[in-house]
Amino acid sequence: MKIERVVKKDDVSVIVYLDNQEKLYLSYEVFLQNRLRKDMEISEDGFSFLVRENQKYFIKRKAFDYLGRRLHSYNELRLKLLRKKYDKELISEVLDSLGEKKFIDDYEFGKQYAEEKIRLKSWGKNKIKSELFRKGIPAGIIDEIVNKEDSSSSENAEALAKKKIKVLSGRNYEKRVLSSKLYSYLLSKGYEYDIIREVIKKLIDEDESI
Repeated sequence: MKIERVVKKDDVSVIVYLDNQEKLYLSYEVFLQNRLRKDMEISEDGFSFLVRENQKYFIKRKAFDYLGRRLHSYNELRLKLLRKKYDKELISEVLDSLGEKKFIDDYEFGKQYAEEKIRLKSWGKNKIKSELFRKGIPAGIIDEIVNKEDSSSSENAEALAKKKIKVLSGRNYEKRVLSSKLYSYLLSKGYEYDIIREVIKKLIDEDESI
């Protein structure tokens, strides 16, 4: 088949009319990259290739839309693109390419995510691990991130516990009940048993005023 004419469709795409009455709707990027022109012959395989490349272009464009708002993990982007009904295989090709070029970096995403949650919400190791796992970050990367970000866990847990004690102090709870509530609270924030026990012992068991 041969290209009869090329017509601008909008600001980002063109319509390529073929002599067999078929049309190709292509982005300018794909059109220019493949150096298409009037009277150029296109085989059936070439036609299929252009269709795939055009689909990949719009998948990449949508991926960059998401990345322009914030960092995403590989899996987050994959799920969002699947919800847009793009082809699974083409999504994987596009995301693999973006990963090779470091537009997607699960370690960097996970590191920034963990730092933010520690700074703003004082999350503990277990909650960070759970949320990163939910976002599809590989286990090895999660362990690496958590081990680097865990240096102030005891201090963060103690700071959270002090705030919680202030909230609960007016209710005249017995030490046992207060300890139980504090334990549940710190557990929900992702802190480990040893750290929680250490904080409760310091703030409640050794505090004669409670």
